[in-house]
Amino acid sequence: MVNCPVIDADGHVLEKERYIRKYLESPWDKRSTPLRTRDQPWDANLFDSFEMAVRWEELSPKQQIEEWHAIMDREGMESAICFPTGSGNVSKIQDLPFQIAVAKACNTHFAKEFNALSDRVSCVGVLPLRSPQAAAEELRRGVTELGLKGFEILPMGLPVALGSTFYDPVYAEAEKLGAVLGIHGSRSNSHEIGASGLATFAEVHAYAFPVGLLLQFTSVVCQGLPVRFPKLKLAFLEIGATWVPYYLDRLDEHWEKRAKHEMPLLKKKPSELVRQSKIYFSLEAGETLLPEAIKYLGAEHFLYASDIPHWDNEFPGNLHALRNHPTVSDNDKEKILYKNAKELFAL
Repeated sequence: MVNCPVIDADGHVLEKERYIRKYLESPWDKRSTPLRTRDQPWDANLFDSFEMAVRWEELSPKQQIEEWHAIMDREGMESAICFPTGSGNVSKIQDLPFQIAVAKACNTHFAKEFNALSDRVSCVGVLPLRSPQAAAEELRRGVTELGLKGFEILPMGLPVALGSTFYDPVYAEAEKLGAVLGIHGSRSNSHEIGASGLATFAEVHAYAFPVGLLLQFTSVVCQGLPVRFPKLKLAFLEIGATWVPYYLDRLDEHWEKRAKHEMPLLKKKPSELVRQSKIYFSLEAGETLLPEAIKYLGAEHFLYASDIPHWDNEFPGNLHALRNHPTVSDNDKEKILYKNAKELFAL
């Protein structure tokens, strides 16, 4: 067992519209429409049987910070990077001026009502990605004025895939400021990736998270985003890690046969490019082939994530399991539990 401190690279807060609305600028503060798009009425909490997820729904930002501090003290966590629950959907708002206003209000809310209450919990922001220039400006404001360390991007509902040069103003600003872009698994807008024929929440959730991230990972790698912006920090979150060897093998095969015409920026095969890039992946302690995935890519690319307080989190069991994993070395555990996140988020 390794007893190093822990940085949670992907926890969550449950932000509420009523708290965000007070930061909307005029005239948007007079608009009564919802601040995010809505999905199917799936029962994520399964008749309210997931106690933590249900209880946190009623907590204020201050109370959530208090809960986080208690959890971190109990389990030996030094810091937690927290992603929104829902606000990432701001990029799906088609009314662009409203999208920009909502993104700004969300980020101000995260900074003032969560981050300002703690030197250990750090919420990331969201971006109005339908306008890369506006998104770059908001990223700059978020980092330089609000102190945000990163931003969440959901994989569906985007104008084009993330490898496109369309987003280069965002990537240039993120690289310049050292901000992390966390591409986070989601089921929202899952109809875009073929989930409209599925019958249950379990099916949609199991399917949409990995498929959405695979779509964006494909674009990011094959379009050479790490070549165009070699210092850009990217994290692919909440689908585990053992897909990485399989999928990079697949991309390598396509690179070998088609790179000259369809991946011209890639002078190295995709697996080598990822190994040499600032690309990270959150993992699950219970993944059967976890040691093989770590060996394949290198432990420096992986992060620990609690997923608190969502219905499917396995905390603290996942933390205990990783600390006690019989075939992951103590050196690799320390990187995954602490060093990688500390470097990634410049903590």
